Amino acid sequence: MMGALILVILGLATITVLVQLEADYVVENLGGGGSGRALVLFHPSRDARFSDQISEALAEGFKDAGLTVDRTTLTRTTPGAPEGYAIIGIVSNTYYWAPDRPTRRYLDRANLSGLPSLAIIGGAGSTGRAERMLGQALRDAGATVLGTRSVWLWRPNDESRMDEPNRGLALEIARQLGRESAARVLSGDVSNPDN
Repeated sequence: MMGALILVILGLATITVLVQLEADYVVENLGGGGSGRALVLFHPSRDARFSDQISEALAEGFKDAGLTVDRTTLTRTTPGAPEGYAIIGIVSNTYYWAPDRPTRRYLDRANLSGLPSLAIIGGAGSTGRAERMLGQALRDAGATVLGTRSVWLWRPNDESRMDEPNRGLALEIARQLGRESAARVLSGDVSNPDN
């Protein structure tokens, strides 16, 4: 019995280390038709590709609003003071009720100097603490926080739409958040941040 418990603990520790390892630094231009630019920062999922898909949906929302979008991974080499962007979107995973380590490390050294920013945190279903931590980390980095949002793999993302695929609803929420936040920034309505 004790041996099985030790194996489970070692397995969980190994998985935790692996999923939170820093990814390679990658910058992608995802296109878009506008002269304004948006940046999506994310830590890739090692297991379910959830944060990857959420970051793509957020980027699509920014493009829907008329922005040209770059997407990059969060690493030690990701520029801490991004320049030339109208809005920043950060997508993080939840591990042990906190944002993933690469996201936290980035925000600890970032200088977002009033840059309109929003954050989406993905998880299985218990993300409240992680979402609060992510919002606070954005504020501590100097961002103008437009909002934070949790989306889930297992917990319903919209209880009125239980017959629809939950992951699809999460992607729809991310895209809508991107579209609404970018429209807000483009209209100049960033003086009263939500958080």
